Parts: sequence; structure tokens; C-alpha cells
Amino acid sequence: MTSVKTKKIYSIHVLRGVAIIMIVFSHCLGVFKNDGLIANSYLFSFLNLLAFNFTTFFVLIAGFLFQHLTYKFDTKKYYLSKFKTVLCPYISVSIFCFLFFHFQDLSKLSIFSTTEPSIISRVTTMLLTGSSLLPLWFIPMIIIIYAMSPIFYSWSKKNLIVAGLISMFWVVMFTKPEFTKPLLNLLHYGPVYLIGMMIRQNYEVIMKAVKNNLILVIAFFCLCFFIPFIGRYVVNLGVEKLYLDTLQKIILFILALYFLDGLNHKTNDGKIYKFFSFMANISFPIYFIHEIIIFQLEKLLFISPIGNLALTPNGSLASIGAIGLLISTLLISVIIASLIKFVFKDKSVFLIGSIR
Repeated sequence: MTSVKTKKIYSIHVLRGVAIIMIVFSHCLGVFKNDGLIANSYLFSFLNLLAFNFTTFFVLIAGFLFQHLTYKFDTKKYYLSKFKTVLCPYISVSIFCFLFFHFQDLSKLSIFSTTEPSIISRVTTMLLTGSSLLPLWFIPMIIIIYAMSPIFYSWSKKNLIVAGLISMFWVVMFTKPEFTKPLLNLLHYGPVYLIGMMIRQNYEVIMKAVKNNLILVIAFFCLCFFIPFIGRYVVNLGVEKLYLDTLQKIILFILALYFLDGLNHKTNDGKIYKFFSFMANISFPIYFIHEIIIFQLEKLLFISPIGNLALTPNGSLASIGAIGLLISTLLISVIIASLIKFVFKDKSVFLIGSIR
């Protein structure tokens, strides 16, 4: 398993495509709101837990690639790149949400007030917390991580194995907080970013360790997955205070790197690879706009002849519906992102993020 700094890591590229699909799938599952779905359907519960918190993959990938590219790190260029590809589209999409989703509530407020809620205070709060649209909670937190890049750069020169192992323990004890608390989310996902750096720094060692202990690593992943799964059905299991969802995704990420490592040593021109590569290339625009698409499709679903599907108690039917909604959302998101790219050319990066 060679380690060449300038060499593209195709397995990471594929995992970016997987991550965006699973993030969208998680939000599609959320459209089906019957309270008894998880309790009554093992299938829906399994898919719900599997798709949940794939944001962890995005953070791991970001940390992995930061470590991979430290040889050419330049603070000014790095900040400018994130300003163009993350902050600008975040503001653009947020403005869209203010106008189309929050305008009615905002219009009832005064423009500015020091004593009561105002448009300026409400908009500022939503921008700082990412609360104008569900997936946007991630952006204020990751912007803070990007802002801390000089600190991470200095850490990248140290051996990160111990820090990475401590971080794995930390994310189990410090549970994922509410979406609208970016500083607390930083305390949870900042260590995940560090773990991503650690994995890249010790890539060959970790891959060798997984190869030599593959059954144990798979068993550990299953343990991290099925304890929360069983906890949904067994009262007082004794592990309720342990947050295993993020650790589960970290172990899955490492396993995925191991099984996909062969991609890094050959020319990849197969249809499956091309599909996930395409999804990876357009992942940021999809991340920014997919929830808007889901919201509109959900509205159409409720007024359609099959509107009751969203409230079905049948877990299998809800699962099939979520898969159908996933396919529709991805197709529409890709079409819209491509149209925006076609119309605005290179300027589209400021509206929806970069399409590689």
C-alpha cells in the first residue's frame, strides 16, 4: 500500500460519493413521520440507524485530505478557497431560505431592535447556527474547523495515534449535541477531524492492522451498530449513556478504506466507480440544495393521491418510499446543480459550491 503525497486517493473519492448519498437518504427517511415506524419495523429502524450521522464521513474525509495535502498548505490560499467554496454558497443558500421559507415570519419583525427579536438578530442567529435549513447546521461548525487550520497544521507534524485514540473515546462519552449549537458540535466533530488526520498519517499501519485483525474489526463495528439498535427495543440495556453512532461510522470508514484500497493501485474506469466519482464531484452542491428538493417533494406527496404514504405505519412501504424519494431527490439535485453550473459557469461556486 504505497503512500505518495501527490497521488489521488480514489477510495476517499468514492467514499465522498457514498457519504452524500447516505446523508440525503437519512433526510428522505425523515419524511416518513409515523411514530411507530422504528418500534414496529426492524427494516426501517435498521436503515434509519445505518444512514444516520454519515456527516461523520464528511468530517473524516476533510481531516484525511487536510493531512494528505499538508505538503502544500498555505494559510492565505486555504482560507480563500474555503471562502469561495463553503462560506459564499452557505450565505447564498441561506438567503434563498430566508426569502422562501422564513420570509413570512421575518416580515412580522422590525428591522432592528435592541430590546426584542428583529430581522437582523433573527437572520444573524440563523447564519451563526445554520438553522435556516436542516443540513446547514454543519456549515458553521466546519467553518470553525477550517478557521483553526493553522493549529491542525501544526498538529499534523506530530504523531497523532494517541490523540486519535483519545478522540475515539471522547466521541463516545461526549454525545452529539443539538444541531443548532455549533460550538458544542465542534467539541464533538473536531476530534473526528483529528481522527481523519490520524488515519491518513498512519494509513499503511492502520490498513495492515485491519488486515491482520479483520474479523475483530468487523465484530467491533457490529457491536457499535447493534448495541444502539437493540437499545431501541430493550429497556435498561445499561449502555444508554454511551454514544456509539459516531464511533460506529469511524470504524465503518476504516473498514471501507481497507476494502476499497485496491482502487488506489489501478486505473478506475468501471461504471460503478464512475457513478460514485460523479456523486463525489457534485457532492457539495447536492449537500447545499437537497433538503430544499426534499421539502418540495414532501409537499407534493402530501397533496397527491398517495399522501398518506408519509404517515404509513408499514416500515417496508416507508423504506421503499424513502428509496424512491432518494432517487428523485438526487436526480433533481443533479439537474439543478448542472443548470446552475451551465448558466453561471465558474461563478456557480459562489452559489452552490464547487463541482469538480
